[in-house]
Amino acid sequence: MNIPDETVFEIVDDYTVRFSLPEPDGLAFIRFMALHQVSPAFLRDHKFAEMNWGDFSEPGPWGTSPFKLIKGGYAPGKLSARVVLEAYENYWDPEYPKVKTVVFDNTLLGDIEEAMRLCRETEGAVDIVSHIRPLDTLKVAESPFAKVAKSRDTGHTHGGFNQRKKDSKWRDIRLRKAVNYAINHGELWQYCAKGNAYNLAGHIPPGVRGHNPNLTLYTYDTARAEDLLAEAGYPNGFEMTIIAPEPHKLEARLIKSMLERIGLQVTLEVFSYPDWMAKVFGPSMDKPHEEQEWDLSICYIPNIFGHAGTSHLVYPYLEASGIRWIEYDPVYEKMWEDMARTVDEEAQDEKMRQMEKYVYDHAYAVYIYTPMSLYAVNREVNFVPQKSERLLLKETSVTDNHWSVRSK
Repeated sequence: MNIPDETVFEIVDDYTVRFSLPEPDGLAFIRFMALHQVSPAFLRDHKFAEMNWGDFSEPGPWGTSPFKLIKGGYAPGKLSARVVLEAYENYWDPEYPKVKTVVFDNTLLGDIEEAMRLCRETEGAVDIVSHIRPLDTLKVAESPFAKVAKSRDTGHTHGGFNQRKKDSKWRDIRLRKAVNYAINHGELWQYCAKGNAYNLAGHIPPGVRGHNPNLTLYTYDTARAEDLLAEAGYPNGFEMTIIAPEPHKLEARLIKSMLERIGLQVTLEVFSYPDWMAKVFGPSMDKPHEEQEWDLSICYIPNIFGHAGTSHLVYPYLEASGIRWIEYDPVYEKMWEDMARTVDEEAQDEKMRQMEKYVYDHAYAVYIYTPMSLYAVNREVNFVPQKSERLLLKETSVTDNHWSVRSK
């Protein structure tokens, strides 16, 4: 997502800037979305922490967003217990934001059950609990104070094979395909998502640039999976390890049982998100790629920018991502670079569809599904979820019957 160092930046007038790029760049506008724009005046007196560029560790009149930070902040390894945002009176669009004050109570991050209880059973403590689990929706729906909000987002849950560890079996495409044929998407939808998922084939979701509607998708076929294991020289299966961050332990448990049906002997290890990242993300790994012993990692790929070329087609395939777990594939690397240089949208979309087909044909991933994002929300809050899956609240409002209005 970096802008090339050779880029020339010019201020044309008070309202116009010009970027002159060293070569055609079909991702330029998406890179600008990720660009932290910081004034020299700010940097004279304030510094960002290492690996934390753009996150404010102290309150102040920063930026031109709908809200200003008046209490708390974030620094690597340190999140304030309470972060308070207040409406910014000089925001460029006078229609927003819709509420005056937003308080993030981060003391509840480690106890989502208590956060949901406060939302379900009280007023004035918790108005929104983000990303609740499907199993929790019934309790929330029965509450006199809370409701369930659902968002049909465009990330997806999948699994990545560890082809990079020493003597990895997963370099054999027959084994990767066997795992995909062992996945029963209907069971995952029923028991893990509780119906709160779509795109059950698990590839790039409809509505995302790069979605390929013409793929012949894997079907649940244990006999075919067992045949592929035998063809690869493992008629009696073998031992393997699945890892997953805690939010995906249900999917991982069910996938473990599915793989055991075809004769694999599976160990499941569930980690906190930071500890899971230490197993998969190059810059923070606890030991080198070739020494990582896991076989399959279950995770969720967000689609923050609405573009498969910067999300679904990056992890875990691309060298620059820091999370490449396939063998280095020069053909795929060239396909991605060619797509990134393509400025015509239709041509770029077709190249992404071909990349998705390439990933699918090589069985580089385990396809699961696209889950909906679920929220517990006070009934008097008009919550507007964002497709970026971030908790952006400028469009969210409250009714005249909300506790904060009634108290006045």
